[in-house]
Amino acid sequence: MRLEIVQHVAAPRQVVWDVLTTWERQPDWMLDAKAVEVLTPQREGPGVTLRCPTNLLGVTVQDVMRVTGWEEPRYLEVTHLGRIITGTAAFELEPDGDGATWVTWWEDVVPPLGRVGEWGASTLVLPILRRIFGRSLRNLAVMAEKDAAAA
Repeated sequence: MRLEIVQHVAAPRQVVWDVLTTWERQPDWMLDAKAVEVLTPQREGPGVTLRCPTNLLGVTVQDVMRVTGWEEPRYLEVTHLGRIITGTAAFELEPDGDGATWVTWWEDVVPPLGRVGEWGASTLVLPILRRIFGRSLRNLAVMAEKDAAAA
């Protein structure tokens, strides 16, 4: 199941990147994230491993992720390693003129329960996640714009 959301941010790409990769701040903008814990001593680059208790339709699941792609300040990719949430996700940041950024957030998630899970995810869950992710990216934009204004 693929989900992709795009958001314009009136802040430079590096500022957006810094908000995105300050792991513990993610619950401040990501609606479904309850907390983020960095499990590795390393905090940047491929191999960083994170645990994020995530609200999945009213149920908290442990989303464990490993950074598998890191091209600062352009591309951040994680692989979901949990039993419930598996697949790949990424943030792509493209500059837009002087001092603005387009952020694309995509997720390729493998729903549990085979074809039944696939049907349920695409029919019932995807529209809800689209709204949650859209609001989350708008929150990210507000945070990055505030950080840019304060700098």
